[in-house]
Amino acid sequence: MDSTISLSRQARFKILSENISKAIEEEGFLVRPFSHPTMPHFNRLSIEEQEQVLKDLLTYYQVCMDMKLQGESLKDTRKFTECALARLNKKADPAIMDLLRPDHLVEIYNTTQTQVFRSLPYFEVCSYSLEDVYCRKWYHLYERSLEDQEQLDKYIGLFYAQNPLRTIEVHAPEHIIRENGSLERMEILTKMWWLSPLFSTNQEDIYILAVETSRLP
Repeated sequence: MDSTISLSRQARFKILSENISKAIEEEGFLVRPFSHPTMPHFNRLSIEEQEQVLKDLLTYYQVCMDMKLQGESLKDTRKFTECALARLNKKADPAIMDLLRPDHLVEIYNTTQTQVFRSLPYFEVCSYSLEDVYCRKWYHLYERSLEDQEQLDKYIGLFYAQNPLRTIEVHAPEHIIRENGSLERMEILTKMWWLSPLFSTNQEDIYILAVETSRLP
């Protein structure tokens, strides 16, 4: 994929998103690379934001290829997550890795609240395109009731109030979240189980790993 660096940013996005879509479809999941050939959400971003999106897309593609080169299925949630951590140069709490099950939806968010990794169960309950996921903030994609949001905000506040940061268990109940920017407007039942910090040599560059289960009603 290094040869794509000489192409336009739009062409690079198209190639990377289509290759990721193909890798996921080989595992039996359907995800669209983009909703429209003009890629309006990507083109709305600044040049710096587009370059970051391309960097994140390339990393996810490389993680998928790492798994396939090892002869592993992307459905192996723990190994898929471990490959992502290696590519992101992040270290996780060993205890959280031991808790992961194949049906767990693992998400990794960077310091700007952008989702940079998600395990395959995400695509079982998502009708968004890769362009949506990479070019729009999560709070523009999903909505939940005020009560449910306040419950989660409480645990996020508790997580960040720690010094040092460590894994916490989330006791908020299973609840419905809704896609608010898709044609399908899917409703998903979701339960968050743990929030865990991911560290690198730069201690200020802390990512968050969230472990959930999600299903259609």
